[in-house]
Amino acid sequence: MDLQTLSKLLKDLITVHDRVSLPGLGGFVTELAPSVFSDKAMVIHPPFRRVLFKPTETWNDELLENLYADQADITVEDAKRELSSFLKEFKTDLNKQKSVILPEFGTMRSTEQHDYFFVADKDLFIYPGAYGLEPINIKILPKRGVVEVLTGKKSSIPAPPARRAYEQATPVTNQKQKVKNKKKKSNWGTVILTFLLLAVIILALMVIFKDQARPVWEWLLYSQEERELVRQLRP
Repeated sequence: MDLQTLSKLLKDLITVHDRVSLPGLGGFVTELAPSVFSDKAMVIHPPFRRVLFKPTETWNDELLENLYADQADITVEDAKRELSSFLKEFKTDLNKQKSVILPEFGTMRSTEQHDYFFVADKDLFIYPGAYGLEPINIKILPKRGVVEVLTGKKSSIPAPPARRAYEQATPVTNQKQKVKNKKKKSNWGTVILTFLLLAVIILALMVIFKDQARPVWEWLLYSQEERELVRQLRP
C-alpha cells in the first residue's frame, strides 16, 4: 500500500458511493452542489459533487478494504492488516507535517489540535451526471437590447409586460364576441317563433271565418270567368 494506491482506491469508491471510510481517521462524504455564479457573476459553473472529510464518521463501511483485497488479489483480512498499518503511519505523518497530498485526489490537512479536513484536487471529477457540462461565460451587451413588436416598430425591453396586458385583455374581447353571437342567435329565434305564431293565427282565422272569407279567397284564387262558373254551380 502507498499513497498513489490509496488515492486511486478512494477516487474510484467516492465516484460510486456517497461515503467511504478511512479507518481510524474518519470518513469521506459527498454532497451535491448546484450551479453557481463566480468571477463577479460573469461565469456560471455547472453543478458538481464536493468531497468533505468528517472525523466524526468513525464507523467503518469496509469499502476500502474490500476493493483493495480485490485489486491486490489478497484476502480481506490481509487487506485490513495492510491498510491499518499504512493508515497509522499516514496519521503520524499528517500530525507532524500538517499536510499530506493524495495524488489526483486532494490534500489531507491537520490543525495544531489534530483536527483533520480535506481539500479536493481542483481537477477531481467524481460526478458522471455532469459529464460534458462546461462553464458558461456571460457577456454584457454594450447597450440596452430592443425587441421587435408586431407593428414592425422597435420598443424597449419592457415590451413583455405590454404583451402580458394584451394576453389578459384578449379573453375579455373573446367573451364579448361570444355574448354578441348569443344575442344574434336569440334574435333569430324570436323572429322564427313570431312567424310561426302568425301562421297559426292566420290558419285559425281561416277555419273560424271560412264562410265570411270565401269571397276573398275566390277573388285571390280564381279568375273572373272561374268565379262566375263557381257561382252558377253553387246551390
